[in-house]
Amino acid sequence: MKNIILNKTNLSDLAELPIGKRVRYIREHLQKEYGNDFSGKSVANRVQLLSQSTLTTIEKGNTKDVPSKVLHAISKDFGADLYMFFDDFYKKVSYTSVELTPPLYNVNSSNDGDHDSQRANGLNPLLENEYSIKTTVSKVASNEDEQMTFIFKSRVKYTDQHLFYLLSQIINQINTLDVSIEPELTESKHQLDSIKLANDYVHYGKSSLHAFPWHSGKEKIIIDNQSYEKAVKYTERLLQDLNQNKEKGSDDNE
Repeated sequence: MKNIILNKTNLSDLAELPIGKRVRYIREHLQKEYGNDFSGKSVANRVQLLSQSTLTTIEKGNTKDVPSKVLHAISKDFGADLYMFFDDFYKKVSYTSVELTPPLYNVNSSNDGDHDSQRANGLNPLLENEYSIKTTVSKVASNEDEQMTFIFKSRVKYTDQHLFYLLSQIINQINTLDVSIEPELTESKHQLDSIKLANDYVHYGKSSLHAFPWHSGKEKIIIDNQSYEKAVKYTERLLQDLNQNKEKGSDDNE
């Protein structure tokens, strides 16, 4: 079954809506094409993190706080980018259309190898000279586990020169913070050359495509959703282990 395209008019409409009403707008757009598979009841049954009544409350805009895991699940069910529910997405002037790929009808879409069709609605990124920039910050534990704490996309497009400035500033800021926490890092042998590193990474992004490959936007959404689901399950196990250790500790103290 064909994918659904939200055109510029649809995106303009969505830009004026709050989060909950964006959910309703996209769901009803899918319902017009796919029928009752995208009724409120059907979506709630698949998502399983909320009831139909709760979904209705969200869609009417009667609640300001929508849990992130619920939005992740809804975006996955719709085959949509999670950021479509947030204002920053619509401040990007580059979007003229967005493709929705519901997994309910596209089970094999990530494995069909039809990369040309995936690029049908956009330019080959290798031909572009300006890009929106997505900045991601994660906390990294001592065992290398990560927790994402911040994501932000630029509202305008950056050239490679702009990217160079951004990277050099980020590296320099981290250097400065490192030294403020560990003064011994002021020794020259511990210092990172922010200018050289930034220049190298911009160069690698252009010349080392096997090491720094481009991701298909559609497949990146699928991969991110799968990764999120695994992260939720892993975090639940961490919480179970933590609670068990607390219970054991309280028993030992009695």
